[in-house]
Amino acid sequence: MSQAGDPNVSTALSWAEELGDCPDLPDSLKEVGKRVQLINAINAPLILDLNGNPSLLYQISFEEKQRRFDQLGRLSKDYMPDISDETERINIALRLWSGCLSAAKSIAVETQSWPNASAIRRSIFTTIIDPTARSDQIYSAGVESAPAFKHLLNQQISFDGVPSDSPVRKKE
Repeated sequence: MSQAGDPNVSTALSWAEELGDCPDLPDSLKEVGKRVQLINAINAPLILDLNGNPSLLYQISFEEKQRRFDQLGRLSKDYMPDISDETERINIALRLWSGCLSAAKSIAVETQSWPNASAIRRSIFTTIIDPTARSDQIYSAGVESAPAFKHLLNQQISFDGVPSDSPVRKKE
């Protein structure tokens, strides 16, 4: 299973890795609330095509990928005024989004793709999310943001099965 069963989150993370090493979390995104605002702002532009239809990121053309990167660069500027380099902002935005959406889908009470039982959560967190978070601080910051993101969307969450030391359980 890819990142939490969603190929878009693993594709976004691989794109970020193509852009460079994991940068430091900028001061502008130290607060979970600021991260959630950025993730919410880039969510639709990242996954929707020009007609507003969801797309699989790994299937889009190079030109479409560049168009989405341009959007991410523009949108992220207001949320990361302390990062002048657009490529670094895109790298950070992709890592945050990937971590947040991976965890958000996994702590959801229910999903459109699969039943979210305790054993499934435990497996996803112990084999994919938490190991990735340990090696990527920006992804980890995204994972930490998942409960607040779900709250913003007014969606129920469950930590049943989630390891007690997972970043998704970290309180600000």
